[in-house]
Amino acid sequence: MTRFNALILLVIVLTMILCAGCLQEQKAAGVNDTTAIRHALMQQLLNGMTGILQDNLEAFDSSVEDVASLLGTTGISGPEADSLIMDLATSHPSILSAITVDTNGTVLSAAPENSKMLVGQNIADQEVIAHVLSTRQPAMGQYFTLRQGGEGVAIVYPVFSPGGEFLGAISMAFSPSVLVTPYAEESKTWAPFTYAVAQPEGVLLYHSNSELVGKPAFGEPLFERFPEILDFVHRSDTERTGYATFSFFKEGSTEIVPKETFWDTVALYGTEWRVFVNADGD
Repeated sequence: MTRFNALILLVIVLTMILCAGCLQEQKAAGVNDTTAIRHALMQQLLNGMTGILQDNLEAFDSSVEDVASLLGTTGISGPEADSLIMDLATSHPSILSAITVDTNGTVLSAAPENSKMLVGQNIADQEVIAHVLSTRQPAMGQYFTLRQGGEGVAIVYPVFSPGGEFLGAISMAFSPSVLVTPYAEESKTWAPFTYAVAQPEGVLLYHSNSELVGKPAFGEPLFERFPEILDFVHRSDTERTGYATFSFFKEGSTEIVPKETFWDTVALYGTEWRVFVNADGD
C-alpha cells in the first residue's frame, strides 16, 4: 500500500466516523443524508489531495535547493555540474528538465538530452528566470511553454559560491499534470469524484479531460456554455477555499447533470494553485 493509498484509507475511516456522529443532527435540520456523506467525503479527499501536492512541491523545492547549494561549490558548468543537473532531471517522472543559467540568463548546463539544445541560449526573457536573477530569491513560476518543447512550471533557485558570490541560477521545470495524475486516478478508486488543478486566473494544470490541460477556463468554448463554471472560477481567483454548484457533462457522457465542487489551495513562494474536487449532485 502506497503512502497516498494509506492516507486515502485513513480519510475514508475518518469520514465514516465523522458522518456517524453528525448525520442525526443533519437529518433533524433537514439535510439529506446522502448529500452530507458526499460532502464530508469530498472535503476529506480534497484535504488528502492538497496535502500530498503540497508535500510534493516542498520536496521538489528542497531538491532544487540542495542542488543549488552543491553547484555553489562545483560551479554551474562543467562535468560536475552536468552530473548534478542530470541526477535532478531524472529524479521524478514529472520533471521535464533542469538547467543552469549565468547571471545574464545564458544557459550553461542542461538535462536531459532534449534540453541540451538550450545551452548557449539566453532565456532571461522568461518571467521566473528574470525574477530570480533580479531578486536573487527562489521562486516558482507560472505555466509556460518550454523552448525545447512541452509545457510546465519551473522552480528556480539562485546559486551562490561558498564566499557569497552570485553565480546564476538553477531551474527545474516539471509537468503539473504528470505530477497530479497518479493521485487523482488513485483517489477515483475510492469515490466517483473528478479533480482539477488550476492557476488562480483559470489556466488548467490538470483536468480529468487531458485535452483541457494548459487551456484557460475563460475563452474556452466548452466552458462558455456553462456560465456557472466561469462564475466559480472567477471566485477562485481570490478565494483560496470555497464551494460551488454548477452544471456540466457527466463523466464519460454527453448528458448534462448538476455538479458541485469544493476547492482548496497549495502554494510555493507565493505562487498558488487551486485544487478542485468535483462530484455529481443530487
